[in-house]
Amino acid sequence: MQSKSMSDLAINSSLDWQERGLHYGDGLFETLLKLNGEIPLWEDHYRRLKKGCERLHISLADEKWLAQKVAQETKGQESAIIKIIVTRGRGGRGLLLPAPDQPSIFVLKYPYRAIKQENLALDVSICQTRLPINRNLAGIKHLNRLDYVLAAIEIEGLENRDEAILCDTDGFIVEGIVSNLFFYLHEAMYTPTLEFCGVEGIMRQRVLNQLQHASIAVEEGRFTPQLLLQSSECFMCNSVHGVRPIHAINQQKFVTGPVTQMLMSELNPAARPDPGSVN
Repeated sequence: MQSKSMSDLAINSSLDWQERGLHYGDGLFETLLKLNGEIPLWEDHYRRLKKGCERLHISLADEKWLAQKVAQETKGQESAIIKIIVTRGRGGRGLLLPAPDQPSIFVLKYPYRAIKQENLALDVSICQTRLPINRNLAGIKHLNRLDYVLAAIEIEGLENRDEAILCDTDGFIVEGIVSNLFFYLHEAMYTPTLEFCGVEGIMRQRVLNQLQHASIAVEEGRFTPQLLLQSSECFMCNSVHGVRPIHAINQQKFVTGPVTQMLMSELNPAARPDPGSVN
């Protein structure tokens, strides 16, 4: 399915009670960082959004139009967190599909607050909430996020609650609530496969590219929490805050090792103070 121009699409931009994103989670989203007037990873986000729309058979506006809409919605803000939501559009009762080429596109913006260097390290817990194995939706950033909501509720009552490590229903680690996971062991970097569930993060791919450039071996697969706890260093990453070292998993402590430090220096956003942000 090709991206389509505005003239080819009837795009909805206001919420309707028959919105399929509301009824069925029938859509996708992207969370982007606008930093100092630019969106540094725009091409990666659009590429992933297009890939997800093709998987779900949803029409998508072309890149130029969407970039202009984001620029218009964030005009006057040097730095912001942007959320783009694309759904199949408005439908009637039941699962009968609406007319084609009538997607809904929403652009939301939130204040961006850069995390101080001394606060980057994460204290995380391994969740009891499990992610279901679903090859149909694996990898894409779809709107069905209830498993992650339950995980967020679970860690509210835990001591180490900056993030969570989620396993699938077979007990293998997958990712965090809003981050992908990496750990270093036996002179190689390990990261869980996203073949069965989870989100193919933008920063995850950047990390993989940087590791290849640095000639560091990478193992992708299904790994147990026990293997993770044997690692010498570990971190989580996303496109808003970059690479964040893990300080503790449950009660076990970790150091910010040399590979993590290298990735942080190469990939993390270097933010200037944003006078328009809320402190």
